[in-house]
Amino acid sequence: SIFAMFAMLMHWILIIDLAVFSTGLSAFVLVCVHVLSEIGRFLVALVFVLLTFASAITVLEHTYKDMHSVPNTAVALFAITIQIFEDDYRDFQEDELLLIMVFIFVVASAILLLNVLIAQLNCSYVYVYQNMVGFARLKRAEVIVQTLDEMVNEAQWCRFVDTLGLDRPLEFNPGDIGIPGGMTVEEPASLKLVTSDSIVRFGGSCAPEMQWPEENNAGEEEDKFERMEKLIYRTLKKLSSRKKGKRSADSSEN
Repeated sequence: SIFAMFAMLMHWILIIDLAVFSTGLSAFVLVCVHVLSEIGRFLVALVFVLLTFASAITVLEHTYKDMHSVPNTAVALFAITIQIFEDDYRDFQEDELLLIMVFIFVVASAILLLNVLIAQLNCSYVYVYQNMVGFARLKRAEVIVQTLDEMVNEAQWCRFVDTLGLDRPLEFNPGDIGIPGGMTVEEPASLKLVTSDSIVRFGGSCAPEMQWPEENNAGEEEDKFERMEKLIYRTLKKLSSRKKGKRSADSSEN
């Protein structure tokens, strides 16, 4: 029955891979998987705190019978943390030191560790949420590659890759040859207007021995912006001085 239980768990876990058919659902699954690491760190810290306080309470002289051994004390403290403890704190009134240790444990576990866990989950979710669509697409691509590796043989895959022409350089414009490794997709020229070309081109060979010529007009664009900024600053200064003059004149007339 134990093996059957694990088999059913693995069956439903493998079904989660079907989430790649929906980008939103796949992104949600990736967020949950990424957050599990933060929960694992929280559990490690909680186990350490449980063992620390369970060992300390066990060697303490008290009359509470459910905290005389380390395992029983750890179980009782864990029940207090998740608020399923059957007894009440009034049972510890006879042992003041035991009550103080339990309160310190509650502060360390239920208040400190749980709030740190909430902060970690929040930060982790914000980080993954910014790129969750990209992560979901990468996961879909990974599943596609694994499926192709199992269903398509190497010869068919090589023939398919050869038909893509990824080794041919891309042509940005007529006569403007770029780098290889991509596929050209045409779009209307009016879709994205470019007033000035930010790519500086030099004719000739790209050999390291033949250095590119120095740019004589490299700082002209920056100089234009600096002159424009100074002109705007002077104009604003003149306008402010004129407004002050008018206000002083009006006050003198009154």
